[in-house]
Amino acid sequence: MKSWFTKLRISTALDAGHKLSVSLRRSIDSSEQLLGAEQEMKALDSALKQAPPRPQAPPGLHRSIMQAVRAAERTQADPRGLVFLRWMVAPLVAALALVAVWQGLRGRVAPPSKGAQSLAAATTALEMGGQLAQAAPSAVVAPLSDELARLNRDLDNTAQFILASLP
Repeated sequence: MKSWFTKLRISTALDAGHKLSVSLRRSIDSSEQLLGAEQEMKALDSALKQAPPRPQAPPGLHRSIMQAVRAAERTQADPRGLVFLRWMVAPLVAALALVAVWQGLRGRVAPPSKGAQSLAAATTALEMGGQLAQAAPSAVVAPLSDELARLNRDLDNTAQFILASLP
């Protein structure tokens, strides 16, 4: 333990550029292990001070990093629109399935007699189709938009918690 502490004192003195104290010099001279450690530290210190490494960045490094950042921004922007379209497919398929089941349960309708009655039936069918086209999208998308709002709120709360937890 003492030799470790003495090695630390030698290293600190070399780093600061000070001469070793008399008591420290006596401790080093009395131990071969400390004498060897001092010589190694002096050699390492002089080698590091003589030739400090000078890292050089390749000339195209900045350009390649900026291209990667821009590409990442583009890939993040594209999937958001596609995810919305993926969610729109499921409600449309569900609406088509409901219409098919409704038509199947209704059964075949006898051909209406000619005249005003057939025109009234056609008008009723067109009105029901219009009502279904207006009501179905909002009824199908409303739960999804509520869930998306809750998810956004959870993400905001998570971000606030993480930021509050940082020192």
